[in-house]
Formats: sequence, C-alpha cells, structure tokens
Amino acid sequence: MNYMQKEEILEKIERELKLQGKSKNTIKAYLNYLNNLFKFTQKHPSRILLEDIKKFLAYLGIEKNYSGSSMILAKSAIRFYYEEMLDKYSFKKVKVKKKEKKFPVVLTKEEIIRILNVASNIRDRLIVELMYTCGLRVSEAVNMKLEDLDLSDLTGTVRSGKGNKDRNVALCPKLAETIQIYLKTKKLQSIYLFSKSNGTPYSIRSFQTIIKKLAEKARITKNVYSHAFRHAFGTHSIQDGEDIVSLQEMMGHSSLDTTRLYITLSKKHVRGKKTPLDRLEDN
Repeated sequence: MNYMQKEEILEKIERELKLQGKSKNTIKAYLNYLNNLFKFTQKHPSRILLEDIKKFLAYLGIEKNYSGSSMILAKSAIRFYYEEMLDKYSFKKVKVKKKEKKFPVVLTKEEIIRILNVASNIRDRLIVELMYTCGLRVSEAVNMKLEDLDLSDLTGTVRSGKGNKDRNVALCPKLAETIQIYLKTKKLQSIYLFSKSNGTPYSIRSFQTIIKKLAEKARITKNVYSHAFRHAFGTHSIQDGEDIVSLQEMMGHSSLDTTRLYITLSKKHVRGKKTPLDRLEDN
C-alpha cells in the first residue's frame, strides 16, 4: 500500500485550514500539535488509533502539564484531521481538562498613565494609546492599515479580527493627534500604521517586547502582556457605564458570555456593598 508521506499530509491539512479561512496562528498551532502526535506515536498517520490519540493527550496533560486551554486546542487540532477531514473517529467521548477560570491581569487607569508617561518615543506611546483606546489584540495593532483609520471622523475599522470578522472602533482626538505626530516621524511611507524603516510591518513579538519593557520601566509588578490593554479597555468601559451589548460589538466577541467577564473584572457587583462587618456595626 502506498502511504502518503507525513509532510504531504500536513500540507494537505494546511490547505484545508486555509480554505476554511483559519487564522495563521490557528494553522500553525494545529500543524504543530498534529506533527507532535505523529512523532509521539511513531506510526504512519493513517495507522494511528483513537487509543493512541488518548495516550498522546494524556501525555500532554499529565507529563507535560499543559494548561486547559492548550489541551482544548490540541484536541481541536487532532479532531479536525481525524473527524472532520477523514471522518474516521468521533471525539465526543475524548475528554481533556477544562480551561482554567482564572481572572486575567487588569491594569488600573493609574497604571495605564504610568506606562504612557515612561514611553520615551512617539511610536511606543502610540502602541499603548491605540491598543487601550480601541481594545485591540496585538495582532490587530500590528496589522492596522492607514486606510482603515478615519481621523476626521474619529473612527477606525479592524479588518479580519478573530474569527475573520471586521468591526468598527472609536478613536478619540488625543489618539488622532498622536497618530498624526507619529506619521510625521516616518521616513518611508507604508500602507501600515506601524512600520519599520523599510516600510514592512513589525512582528507581534516586537510589540510584546516593547510592552514588557514599558511595564518594567513604569515599575509595574503585575505580569503585563500585550492583551492586558484589551482587558483594561473592557474593564474600564464597564466601570465607566458602557452597556454590555455595545462592548461586545466594540471588542468583536461572538458570544455575549465572553464579554460578561468584564462585568466581573470591573467588580461592579461588589463595589460599595455592605459586608457582614458593616452590618454588625450597624446593630
């Protein structure tokens, strides 16, 4: 029997993922997990049994101690090939650990100001202002194009966000001013808002590094990562009275349940409430 080589199979999977419009990050993750499965079993992909897949997932969860979110992604990758593409196995009874319900890091408004104040150049300041003002994911900030920013109307459009969806975002006069100042400093014009001296966009990693350094410079002890500005946007919007449905649209969430996290993070349900000690003293 002539078996298709592992590399050919991965290429076929990649083509199918692209055809379905999956993001670059999803494609990369799926291919990585499937390649690791093939290596782990030491079998040709067509000969891998459901029991082999369960052993691999157990190895990731127990020996490698992968997080719940990583385990869900690994299962999704394997299910995509063996259930969706090959229609070989059903994964209904394949269970992995659930995603941990941990609260993400949320920066206070004062901490955002501290980070902005330590930005030594206009580019770094604009990265923070844009991500915080618009609630952007780092990939969305990196790929933001000038044609999608209307400074006169103070609106912008995020193209192909998570789930390949476009959404509108609100700018503000202060952000528009920072954008105009930054554009004057650029030596070479580019279709991208943020671009290197040769006109090409920055990498996601470079933005993550810039943000880490700014947080350290501002002497913030929290674990500040690029998504922290998006979480701050959502939390502060709720604290300032934004309604949950409007926030869902601004953040591009497909489910309102995802947006409800920011009600919890805003602590509106506990702020100002009387505690048992308060009530004890009232008696």
